[in-house]
Amino acid sequence: MRIRCLRTGVVRERVGTRGIRRYLTAPWRDDALPVNAFLIEHPAGLCLFDTGQSARAVGPGYVPRWHPFFRLSRFELTAEDEVAPQLRALGINAADVRWVVLSHLHTDHVGGIDAFTNVDVVVSRVEWERAQGFAGKVRGYLPQHWPPQLEPRLLDLGEGAFGPFPSAYDLVGDGTFVVVATPGHTPGHVSLLVRRPGGAVLLGGDLAHSATDLEHAASAVARYCREQGVAYAGAHDWNAPSTLAEAQTM
Repeated sequence: MRIRCLRTGVVRERVGTRGIRRYLTAPWRDDALPVNAFLIEHPAGLCLFDTGQSARAVGPGYVPRWHPFFRLSRFELTAEDEVAPQLRALGINAADVRWVVLSHLHTDHVGGIDAFTNVDVVVSRVEWERAQGFAGKVRGYLPQHWPPQLEPRLLDLGEGAFGPFPSAYDLVGDGTFVVVATPGHTPGHVSLLVRRPGGAVLLGGDLAHSATDLEHAASAVARYCREQGVAYAGAHDWNAPSTLAEAQTM
C-alpha cells in the first residue's frame, strides 16, 4: 500500500505565544509549516486522509475577522495546490477515491472537501456535532464553507480500547485501515493507522506536528509507535514525505 503526501500550501503563524499584541500587531514568522493531506493506495480502493486547505482561504472574506483564532495563522497556496488538482496531476479523479477520512474539521483539513461529496466521507460524530452552526463557528470551525450536500458517515467511537487509543474502527474490515480516536487537539479528533506488511504508519493529523513532537503531545502513542515499529506522519510535518518513503522501503 503506497502512501503519498500531498502538500496543499503552507501556513504561517505569528511571532510569540500569548498576549493581545500577538493577535493584533505581531509580525508573521519567517518559517512556515506545510499543510499535508495523504493518499493511500489500498487494494480495496483509494483513501484520502484529510483534504487539506482551499485556495479560497487566501482571499478576503473566507474567515470571519471577528474571530481571534484566525488572526494567528495565514495560509499561502494557489488553486493548483489544492488536493483535487494534485490528484488529477496523478491521473486520479475525485470520483476514483473510495474513502475520505477526516482527522477533524478545521479548515486546513477539510478545505478541499467540495470535490468529494459523492465519496464515502468518514468523520467522528463528536467532531461533526461540535462543528455545526454558530457554536461551531465560535469554536473555530467554518461550516458555512462546506458543501450543503455533504453527508458524511459519522463514527460513534465509544468504548473499546485499541492499544493506547481509547477506541477504534476498522474501516475495511481486514485490520489494514484502523481509524483511532486521538482526542486532544479537538475532542473528536481521529488518526488513521495504516497497517501493511513491512511497516505500519500512523497518519496523525494534528495529534502532533512531527514524530519528535509526539512524545510531548501523546507519550503513550509515541511509546506504542516505538514498540510496534509504526512510523508517524503529521499534517504539518515537513519530514512526512521522507518518513513515508523510508517506511515504504521497509
